[in-house]
Amino acid sequence: MRHTTSHLMPALLAAAVFAGLAVVVLNDEMISAVDLALSDGVQALRSPASDWIVVLVTLFGDATALTLIAITIVFTLLLRRAWWAAGMSALAFVTTPLIVKAIKVFVGRERPMADLYSGVESFSFPSGHMTNSTVIYGALAILAAHALTGAWKRLVIGGLILLIVLIGISRVYLGAHWPTDVIGAVLLASVMLFLVEFGFHQLPGEGRFARPFALVMVVVVAVWTVYSALTLGVALDKYAVDVTPDGTIDLETAPGRN
Repeated sequence: MRHTTSHLMPALLAAAVFAGLAVVVLNDEMISAVDLALSDGVQALRSPASDWIVVLVTLFGDATALTLIAITIVFTLLLRRAWWAAGMSALAFVTTPLIVKAIKVFVGRERPMADLYSGVESFSFPSGHMTNSTVIYGALAILAAHALTGAWKRLVIGGLILLIVLIGISRVYLGAHWPTDVIGAVLLASVMLFLVEFGFHQLPGEGRFARPFALVMVVVVAVWTVYSALTLGVALDKYAVDVTPDGTIDLETAPGRN
């Protein structure tokens, strides 16, 4: 087993910071004013054009799309006989949503727009959308780190990190989460990504995953394209965006908005 301690320490630090943030969120008076100010600042940037873009971005983190990508990652690693990487990735992918739901129930924080979801998902902290996105796309970045070299490696990893950041911003922009829900999600996901990184570091050598990574990326692009095309209209309604006959977005008459 290689590099266990070097990856465990950052995971423990992220877990400690997450626990501290959860305590602050439980005492809502300490953070609600900051969350509200940040949310108002982000949502003040809304416009018809940017709403379309942000809804598309947030679809990259929907559960159905992420599940298909996660299955592809694990299946591809199994085909490559990367047993540790596949096993640890699968463990992270399966347990993350369960942990998120348990914490949501324990904290019991309301979303900025309370009518978006029902049941356990009506609770806000941490953002399941963001946690799962960070774990899945973070795992894809780890795979890229073991598959690519040079400029391509930096470009792909940087692009995946940017996508994760944009998904987080989209959750605040659309009124689905408070900023601290997103921050907490990143911290929790960082802990879960320790499992993925641990699995990959049991394997020798770099560059042995170039073809598997290419296969995964083909599936990712296909999932993004098809899923976005099928669900964009539903998503626009879900996030209280009113589409006018000429294809623009009327924020004043959108349902659920003040």
